Amino acid sequence: MKRLSLIAAMAAILVMISAAASFAAGGLELVSSYPEDGQTNTSMENLGVKLTFSNPINSEEAKKIDEGKFTIVDEDGEKVPTQVLFSEKNDGLILVLADIDKGFTAKNNAKYKLTIDAGLVDNEGNIMEQSKTITFRTYNQKVNTIVNMVMMTVLFGGLMVLTMRQNLKKEEDTPAEETKEAAFNPYKEAKRTGKSVDEIMAEQAKREAKLAKKKARKAGKAEEDKKEKKIENCAGLLNNVYHVHAPAPTNKADRSIEAMKAARKTSSKSSKSRKK
Repeated sequence: MKRLSLIAAMAAILVMISAAASFAAGGLELVSSYPEDGQTNTSMENLGVKLTFSNPINSEEAKKIDEGKFTIVDEDGEKVPTQVLFSEKNDGLILVLADIDKGFTAKNNAKYKLTIDAGLVDNEGNIMEQSKTITFRTYNQKVNTIVNMVMMTVLFGGLMVLTMRQNLKKEEDTPAEETKEAAFNPYKEAKRTGKSVDEIMAEQAKREAKLAKKKARKAGKAEEDKKEKKIENCAGLLNNVYHVHAPAPTNKADRSIEAMKAARKTSSKSSKSRKK
């Protein structure tokens, strides 16, 4: 008896669970939408709403009943021409789009409202008992344009400042050229010193010749230093090349290690005496 009572109780519980599940599955509900209710900054192009329902809605009977259940109006209450698209692959997916072929153009920063009437049915005849509304607003093109212009101005301004800084740094790093002498005016100099113009011209010629010789000596010295430096560095750059302190003696007897050391000492003493 106890076993039969337990089996009867379990059967009753299963019947209640299945009845509740069938009752819950019988209704038609809106699962999600894009844009969502209250969303802002939505696209002005291809204005519309993507709807996902809990049950498949793509049978021919359901399409005939549901096609007139969707309405979009603008913020002035004017009806927007629409087309309703039922998905054949994704069950429960419906697109409600503004029909641009009928001359519709979305407004900037405008509010639109989609209404789904009660009585929407699915393929099995289940009904959505309550109506649904979804409101959304298109993005503000004017504000976006201003923001883009400001960003572009800041970007170009930053690039200009960076370029100017790089140019200034380049000028600072570049060695300054020698200052050019002011143009010589013999008449002005003659008036200042009380000398004749010929005397002034002769003195100027001497100064220019002296300056030219000085520059030539300076350039020749720099060139010699450059050549000497190359010769000194030759031993460090080439293999099997060594500095020679003194010329090797021609006599074979004088080429011993002791003779070479003595020759080097003599050479170093003579060089020190010449320096003194």
